[in-house]
Amino acid sequence: MKVDVQKKVNIIQKSMNSIRKMDKTVHTISFSRLADEMEMPLKELTDIFLDVEDMFLNEQKRVTRKMEEFLEKGIKDCKTPNDAKDLMESSLLKMIDILPDHSDLVYSAIFYLPKCLAERDRTKKYYRQKLRIIIKKGWPGKIDSVLERQTDLVLLSLYGFLDYCVKVNKRERKEVLKDFINMINLHLQDRLFF
Repeated sequence: MKVDVQKKVNIIQKSMNSIRKMDKTVHTISFSRLADEMEMPLKELTDIFLDVEDMFLNEQKRVTRKMEEFLEKGIKDCKTPNDAKDLMESSLLKMIDILPDHSDLVYSAIFYLPKCLAERDRTKKYYRQKLRIIIKKGWPGKIDSVLERQTDLVLLSLYGFLDYCVKVNKRERKEVLKDFINMINLHLQDRLFF
């Protein structure tokens, strides 16, 4: 059965608001209580999501899908080093813009819900691959060992930045973004000796 995407998004939003009000951990949330809290028939909720983990996974994938589409188009359009540098910056801005207000709930659950953790691992490999391409195009002339180390460090920094961003509001995310971009640019300027 094909479910309307906007309906799923609305249910996720309502669910996250309810979960926050309940002040419960993910493992203690029952679908029947969640349906009651949202004033929705349990059948309607279970027709869309298998369980709470499925709901969190769906939201995680929705955000990731937007980033992947953005990166694929950006890399395809990258012709010059400046294009790649612009893509690095614009992708960081895109990342903080698409994080929903309830991203703290979603990302806190990722580390102990098995399907979400598997998706995180897949996404991390994807980001590493795309970051390597962007870095190689934007900061050319690096030897392979430097390119590999810098890619790993940018990925590690990116996940730390993401961890910070999911816990603060959009205004605070944007305030630290400029400093984060400057840090990444300084890090990537070293071609041979890092």
